[in-house]
Amino acid sequence: MFQRDPCGLACVFIIYLCIGYADYVVTVWLVHPIFGQSFIGLTLIGAFNILILLTLTAHGRCMLTDPGVVPFSDPNQHRSHVNSSDDDDESASDGDAMMQRSRSGYAIGDNWTMCTRCKSFRPPRAHHCRVCKRCIRRMDHHCPWVNTCIGEFNQKYFLQFLFWVGMTSLFSMLIIGITWVYDDEHASTGINGKYGENAHHVKVLHSIFLAMEAALFGMFVLAVSCDQVSAIFSDETAVEAVQRRSRMDYRRSNVRRRSRMSLLKEVCGRGPIMLWFIPCTSHKTEKDIIASAKPRQTHFDV
Repeated sequence: MFQRDPCGLACVFIIYLCIGYADYVVTVWLVHPIFGQSFIGLTLIGAFNILILLTLTAHGRCMLTDPGVVPFSDPNQHRSHVNSSDDDDESASDGDAMMQRSRSGYAIGDNWTMCTRCKSFRPPRAHHCRVCKRCIRRMDHHCPWVNTCIGEFNQKYFLQFLFWVGMTSLFSMLIIGITWVYDDEHASTGINGKYGENAHHVKVLHSIFLAMEAALFGMFVLAVSCDQVSAIFSDETAVEAVQRRSRMDYRRSNVRRRSRMSLLKEVCGRGPIMLWFIPCTSHKTEKDIIASAKPRQTHFDV
């Protein structure tokens, strides 16, 4: 869900600028002057550009995928259902209390609440984002680097983006080391090359800037990845953790804890583990969730 947020757009531009700069330095100043069109040179440049492609694909899918926006609802249309759910009205059937559908086609179930900001009925664990101005299913946080919220439907792509940024940073550091180990002083960027010492000094500066960029992005995504994995294993989003601490409630609920693998599969999908790292695979959507809930319902309001 793309947002026209100035801060988010600026962060996205910075990411694309840094990725373009890294590709420029690796190709023009590091690999090609030393290895040229050799097999090693083509392999290094090809592998680096594949990592960049995977990074950009994961970033684009995370930024453009619906994170789980709760659609707007007519408050008067379901007010009777909410009241009956809160007051345990026994006149409503179990099927009506379990699942209803609004005219927009969205499912309404038990323990839903109405947001006082966007006036939409939201399921449990959905929270309102002040930047997006919408309620997001299982919202973790709003990330300016992808210019959208991280929620139930795009958290997988966010994890993939973090993973491939980390791999690209590591590979950048590896290329810097290889090109300086095999540095040729008579190459085009060598100290005795045809462009002289000036080109060599520029190469040194580019290498330093690229190493700083790779280190900063690498440490940043490592910290965020640890936080995301910890949140998945604890089955608690960042918003829920803050709300729990604000209530001074440091005890987790009595809900039976699931295994870590089942929690990972809930976010990354139940296919092969190798597909968890490919940003081209699809993930569950709102329609899939509604379809999976259909066997439980006994009646739809039309």
